[in-house]
Amino acid sequence: MSGLRELYSRISAAISRLVRLWTSTVDHPRAKGVVLKTIVGTVAVLTLVPLLFLLWTSVWTGYPGQFDASFTLDNVLSVYIEGAYNVPTLLSHSVFVALGMTLIAMSLGLTFAWLFVRTNLPTKGAMELVLLSPYAVPGYISALMYITTYDPNNGLVSTFLADTLGVGIPINIFSPLGITIVVGINGVTAFYLFTVPALQNMDPALEEVSRIHGANIFQTIRSISFPLILPAILSGALVTFLRGLGEFSVVEILGVREGFDVYATAIWAAIQQQAPPEYGQSAALALSLLLVTAVLMWYYRRLTSRNQDYMTVTGRGYQPDRWDLGRWRWPIAATLWVVLFVLWILPLVVMIAVSFHSTWLGQFDPASLSLIHYADVLTSQRLQESFLNSGIVAVTGATLGTILVVGIAYYTQRTAYRFRSSIEFLSLTPLAIPGIILGTGVLFTVLWVGRIHPLLNFYGTLGVIIIGSVIVFIPFSSRIAIGNIVQIHSDLEDVARVSGASWVGQMREIFLPLFKNTTAILWFYLLVHIVQLLSIPIMTYTSDTRVIPVDIFDIYYQQANIELVSAVSTIFVLLLASILVVFRLFGIRFYDLDHR
Repeated sequence: MSGLRELYSRISAAISRLVRLWTSTVDHPRAKGVVLKTIVGTVAVLTLVPLLFLLWTSVWTGYPGQFDASFTLDNVLSVYIEGAYNVPTLLSHSVFVALGMTLIAMSLGLTFAWLFVRTNLPTKGAMELVLLSPYAVPGYISALMYITTYDPNNGLVSTFLADTLGVGIPINIFSPLGITIVVGINGVTAFYLFTVPALQNMDPALEEVSRIHGANIFQTIRSISFPLILPAILSGALVTFLRGLGEFSVVEILGVREGFDVYATAIWAAIQQQAPPEYGQSAALALSLLLVTAVLMWYYRRLTSRNQDYMTVTGRGYQPDRWDLGRWRWPIAATLWVVLFVLWILPLVVMIAVSFHSTWLGQFDPASLSLIHYADVLTSQRLQESFLNSGIVAVTGATLGTILVVGIAYYTQRTAYRFRSSIEFLSLTPLAIPGIILGTGVLFTVLWVGRIHPLLNFYGTLGVIIIGSVIVFIPFSSRIAIGNIVQIHSDLEDVARVSGASWVGQMREIFLPLFKNTTAILWFYLLVHIVQLLSIPIMTYTSDTRVIPVDIFDIYYQQANIELVSAVSTIFVLLLASILVVFRLFGIRFYDLDHR
């Protein structure tokens, strides 16, 4: 660990030297305005232009980039009037998945958060480690894990129940209910991280007053604890619901057997599964979902702007109190361990076991054990290129994204420029755009802009995936940056300015060194999320720009090779877990990623 910390210190020192070298070359009276306005302009372009080209394509007779066509309402009429798509069914399916995801994630996430933070539950440290492990497991891999474990025909649990008890598994994971359960389980960790900081910061004296007046634990939770963290609960619920409305990978992987479609899968199929692609209709279909998410986004902004009404953290110090569960401590702990085992531990272990079988028939077979699929992965030139592409996209995207969001935070919190609130709102805009729709907008933007001039043609390059990936995570990463920058008082910068230091000098000597840890948090956050993102690459990749998430999706979707895709997924999860281990060894906590 000491070696890693020393490496971290050296990297930080090298970055500081590079920053000083760069800032010394741009130390000009107008540097502040030029740098910040360039960053803000970039953010505005990245968030608004894809939406504009999406709208343009929805009312255009030709393909994106075909300038000799004309405006029309045929696409809109075809989708919403003539019934080219069953919009009411798609909307009801999307809402069903989103609502189910929210209820499941909220129920489990809140339960774990309250028991871990506010009680003397035993073994909660180990439980939390398991609960946070899905950070290294993307949704599409989670779907594959549940297939290997709970497939009604070849899942380990299904075959075990059939062979030993003669019964089938009670829930079909390929049904709408099964899909919703899997999607909801994927949202538990994020909801947990939403609510834990609020519970940790809540003054326990309020609960103590309730106990003194004779209220039991359940009455106190209902009347004191949960009302005080209501903003965190509602914020987490809204963000989870927005994610559920745009869910693609789990629904497509599990729903294809029974033809269960939502908005995201229908939009993807219109472009990727139709010949020729239905660009105009897919854009028109996306508009109604964007309208729904825009309304939810407006409510989210209104909700988070009123958080001060629920403040309980004051200047008076306190130590978070814990409820004594008494004789229920171990029974509750045992129940939670069963839940963690069924939902996370067993599916991951089974997927790893499947990767070591030449052929998987729903049960462990020593005669079928083989490393052939790992050999295929390690010798495949295409997969090697995909791993390399994933690394390039993640590192470059994390670096560019960090620069952008630090600029957003500084512009909105440290300057008196106009439109600060507008820029902060723009930084949240991608939160209201489901990933597949944003990927579609980025694709249309590249196709349109690429026809203007050859130098602007980025189609078929990793740059498209990098740009789209950065846009996706601007809302969450900017929340982290803004939440941390307000904790750094501007007095030191004011003193430096009064002493004659230029803005570049203030940034170089005062602000950036103080903001170094937050910058590291942002970079790691973006790295680990961009590398596992599917929604942008699946809409914009070509044969030369494949990344690992696309390969994992295609191997299962096109080849149905569960053994090979399990091997690729196992390697990918190990790489993600390694990133998170380094992340933790550098002293960065998962709670630092609270992006409310």
